[in-house]
Amino acid sequence: LKPCCAALAPSSRFALQARMLRLGPGGLQRVQLSTGGSASPTPSAGSPTSGGGGGGGRSGVLTFRSVASQEPESEVVLQAKPKAFATGKAKAKAAARAPVAEDEVEVELGEDEEWEEEQAAIPARAAAPPRGKAPPTPGTAGLKAALLRPSAFATGVGQATARAVPARVAAAPVARKRPVEDEGDEWVRQFEAKWSQAVGDTGGDEFGAEEEEQDGEEPPAPVEPPAKRPRAALTAQSKASPVAARPPAGGAPAGPRQPTGPPPGKASAERRPALAGNDEGDEVLLALLQERPDWASRCTVEPARPGQPQRVTISMAEACLGDDGISDWCKWMERRFQAELPRGAVLTPGKCRFKASSVDFSENKLTVVGVQALCAMLEKFGVRCEVFRLTGNAMGNDGVRAVAKYLTCSVHATAVELNLSRNSKLTGEGIKWLMGNLAMHPAYPVWSSESQRYVPLWVRVENSKVRGEAGYQVLQSLCGTLSCSICLGERSADIKCGPRQCVNVGCCDELKHNCVAHLCSWEAPEGANPLPAPAAHARPLFAPAGRGAPKAPPSGVETPAREEPRIMYEDEDLAVVLKPAGWSCLPQPKGVNPAWSKLKPLARRRQVGELMAQEPAPPLQAWLLLHFGPEPSCEAARDPASDRGIVHRLDVDASGPLLVGKTAKGFEHARKQSSSGLVKDYLALVHGSFATERGECVAPIDTSPYAETKRVRVAGVGQPAVTVWEAIAEYQSMDRTERYTLVHCRMVTLRTHQLRAHMQHLGHPLVGDTLYGDGDVPAFCPRLFLHKYRIGFFNINEEACFESSSLQTAPDLWQALCRLRKVGGMAMMGCGAPGL
Repeated sequence: LKPCCAALAPSSRFALQARMLRLGPGGLQRVQLSTGGSASPTPSAGSPTSGGGGGGGRSGVLTFRSVASQEPESEVVLQAKPKAFATGKAKAKAAARAPVAEDEVEVELGEDEEWEEEQAAIPARAAAPPRGKAPPTPGTAGLKAALLRPSAFATGVGQATARAVPARVAAAPVARKRPVEDEGDEWVRQFEAKWSQAVGDTGGDEFGAEEEEQDGEEPPAPVEPPAKRPRAALTAQSKASPVAARPPAGGAPAGPRQPTGPPPGKASAERRPALAGNDEGDEVLLALLQERPDWASRCTVEPARPGQPQRVTISMAEACLGDDGISDWCKWMERRFQAELPRGAVLTPGKCRFKASSVDFSENKLTVVGVQALCAMLEKFGVRCEVFRLTGNAMGNDGVRAVAKYLTCSVHATAVELNLSRNSKLTGEGIKWLMGNLAMHPAYPVWSSESQRYVPLWVRVENSKVRGEAGYQVLQSLCGTLSCSICLGERSADIKCGPRQCVNVGCCDELKHNCVAHLCSWEAPEGANPLPAPAAHARPLFAPAGRGAPKAPPSGVETPAREEPRIMYEDEDLAVVLKPAGWSCLPQPKGVNPAWSKLKPLARRRQVGELMAQEPAPPLQAWLLLHFGPEPSCEAARDPASDRGIVHRLDVDASGPLLVGKTAKGFEHARKQSSSGLVKDYLALVHGSFATERGECVAPIDTSPYAETKRVRVAGVGQPAVTVWEAIAEYQSMDRTERYTLVHCRMVTLRTHQLRAHMQHLGHPLVGDTLYGDGDVPAFCPRLFLHKYRIGFFNINEEACFESSSLQTAPDLWQALCRLRKVGGMAMMGCGAPGL
């Protein structure tokens, strides 16, 4: 019998209309307890068959014989409190009990009245018929005798929990009536079988032994009156988080309920059996959960499953977190992630370890410092999410920079939806930086397995500074600069754009396009020109050279050995210089004459011609001195200590844009930009074919041998390095003996020779690489096939700048591809790639 029935006083037991379960020949049915007679059973489709609806611990399903009656029934199910000595699986089930329903009924008895009624009930239990025999005749007296029958639940649990008994109302649909079947020995055997099964499931030898002791003929001995449990403590335990509400050892009442977010999921309950053990890692995890129960209730982590990331829920909205608070939370969550990792698992950068349905930090007080700490922690542990919410914080463009770095740290999209609304410091330049990071990235637009299409990232930015006509002009500018497209939301019949689909005509095929984001909360002003339509994703790589086109050599130079550097961007403090192959960027070079800055213009041009014609690779610092040195404000170009303004470098045989500082102020700003992270995209032709269209290489780079060998190596002792790549086109040699792949690479980290070492590590060394390859330079390619395609940075005025140099700015590499045969990849889909 249910222990809660034994715990109630007779008067309260029949005043409370409670529904119990019966097991007859027709199946499991519900009946009503009533003082006025008997009840007719009504089947309940939603009644539980094991464990009770929402109950945890040792609450098995208990049935009893019904009493024939003509009265209709009402549906109420009583649930027992878990046994105090429950362990193992029973504790896990008790901890996972669902929150108490709003219509839950609690009956409390005074201690004296409770004790007197319990003593009065003992003779009645002793007079009850033995198990297996029919109870007395129908009616109130017979029903009382049936309820007072001794059982292990009534004595072992009922007495221990007779202080406050919750009655949970189960919302089950009312099914059609069924006639009451005759109940005989067959019903008794079925009851005993079900009873044994319920006892075994809640299990343990303790429970079975206790039941056998109570099956004897002698009534149980009186026990001391139990201490009444405070109602507030019971309510807190039933409604608080399972971890936070678990009472300490010794039966002490739980403390007041902590503020909680969404109720923890199944994962927390599944984790609890391990926490009851003696494993050191589980003890650490339990200590973490008890250290911050408010955070533990908002952040849940499911146990690991083989081959799958662990499911995570992070709901820290309206948690009043500032930069200090988020720093503490990140430290706490790092320790928890470490404890949650499977035993022996190694934390590898770039690998997805945890997957969250949402990471919500809306309506807090996060500035750039807090957002940087949050994104760094998510990137470190490989956390991917469906929705990333930072609504209503105090982040600005630098905060968006941290978010963009997190979104582009892997070959897989780390988020499908991004919400940055109501961040008052965010401007159009921050939006431009975000779109510039997404453009040309291998992970964006996101491939949707549901629609079998590439879907732009869903972005919500509702901010007065980036809305209206001014915001639309920012979109037009960035689409032209980045050669990308943005969808403002379209509708086709009854279907409209959403986070998992785009109905834009240019996005409705299986080809990868360059529409990188949905900004459906924005609208085009009346009469404004529409944004560019989506086009092939790889087309910007093969676009015309534009400002990066080669210049004519100075007069008197007939056969230059290399091209002259070109200016692609320039302001008062900074410049972007396109370095052709054959120019050295080694620091503090020799052969740079400081007097060149005082030469006349014609003399400077003659000196440039000599540098272009000489056989050894001339230093790029010499050209910078000749070009910027005569200007009075360009002191950085004349200062050898600042390396003539160079803050990052390219290999001698590589080509592409470089950021340099013209003034002392510009040089310091360029150094900060380089340390904060520049956007760097490369094009490389490698040997062989890849098995997949895109991927990433996560391998540490050890630069210690570089000083002696001019090489780096992939080794565990090195610094973390991540390269994300995407196959653009496949080529074949004219004799059909060699295969080559043109790859576009996004550098997540910036290590010396990172791209060359990573491609060699993958088994696809660069064409023409005599340092990391086989040493042979093919006839069709005169040099190392490595070209930096794009660079992104913020200038001193906090304007987002992106400068691209397509493959046509390197004519020797373009001609090399023209000597090969195109056989696959995006090159076959109208992107303008060269080849036969």
